[in-house]
Amino acid sequence: MTKPLGKVGFIGLGLMGLPMAQNLLGAGADLVVFNRTAAKAEPLIATGATASDDVRQLAEQTRGGIVVICVSDTPAMTQTVEALTCQYLGGTLVIDMGTTTVDATRSAAARVVAAGGTFVDAPVSGGAVGATEGTLSIMAGGEMTDIKRAAAVFTVLGKSTTHIGPVAAGQIAKAANQAIVGATLGIVGETMVLAKAAGADPAKMREALLGGFASSRILDLHGQRMIDRNFVPGGRARTQAKDLVQAADLAQSLGLDLPILSQCRDLWLEMVNNGMADLDQSGYLAFVESKQEQ
Repeated sequence: MTKPLGKVGFIGLGLMGLPMAQNLLGAGADLVVFNRTAAKAEPLIATGATASDDVRQLAEQTRGGIVVICVSDTPAMTQTVEALTCQYLGGTLVIDMGTTTVDATRSAAARVVAAGGTFVDAPVSGGAVGATEGTLSIMAGGEMTDIKRAAAVFTVLGKSTTHIGPVAAGQIAKAANQAIVGATLGIVGETMVLAKAAGADPAKMREALLGGFASSRILDLHGQRMIDRNFVPGGRARTQAKDLVQAADLAQSLGLDLPILSQCRDLWLEMVNNGMADLDQSGYLAFVESKQEQ
């Protein structure tokens, strides 16, 4: 019996990738997976997925279908695409759902097309919770025909998909998203410290601010994590810092002077370099607190 989503390959089973792959499997995909740490694929194999020994084998097993890439950074994405394109892709649609640089995305797309495939960049926002619940916001770049073909996957993984423009437009939108997220997390953390030092209850402050113009999902969700001091990673500080570096590099390549973005990048890098790389993004609160002790 043919499965509704057809053959889908999934590469990268980290904090985001594993629940995304689980949702695709649950929606009926004939799922083939690969992860450098093979043990991470075991929950999927136990429920019907097939594991590949390497990326090249996965490319052969899914030729003509869809391959989703959800790896940690630009070098990992580039290496994955190089391995995928060592053979003829035969119409395979490759979707990169990680956060990677604009230049590398365009290069990856050209390489995939040269190998007989098509390419969409589709970074996401919504964190591990959104990945688990299938409520991610998806920012897609590519040809309309490829976006339409990817819709079967996007519908399972996200609550909304916006076609931003051509290849790499999704990554441009994600750079903007991460700049806003990083800056907002930073000011929420700082104002939590400010409220406590000045004698106000940070929890009550958050409650009040959620009713006005300062309200945001970050104040709501990450603000609560800060109050609870729950820094178990749903999205790691190192990832936020990496994304801000990419956003700032993009701005610099365009000759733009964006001082808030530059300072935000520097602060997140300082947090990472001070032993807090694997904290949740809400752990920015702990970083701000540590600065008061210096």
